[in-house]
Amino acid sequence: MSLNLNEAIQKMRKVGPCNIRTLPMPGQNIHTGQYRIEIREGLSWVCIVEGLPKATADDLIRQSTNRVLYG
Repeated sequence: MSLNLNEAIQKMRKVGPCNIRTLPMPGQNIHTGQYRIEIREGLSWVCIVEGLPKATADDLIRQSTNRVLYG
């Protein structure tokens, strides 16, 4: 369940940094595998982006929770 990156950034901004997490995708190695970004909506976690390397997922979260976005 992937969203457009702009939509994902808007959702992450809306929920704030305390309600965002990254998890390795099922069956993936935690060091070299693909990750997904989830946000908490109510009482459950919802995947908004998947198939990213860990560094890219972390950068996307960092950029979306800061006031300045890098293009």
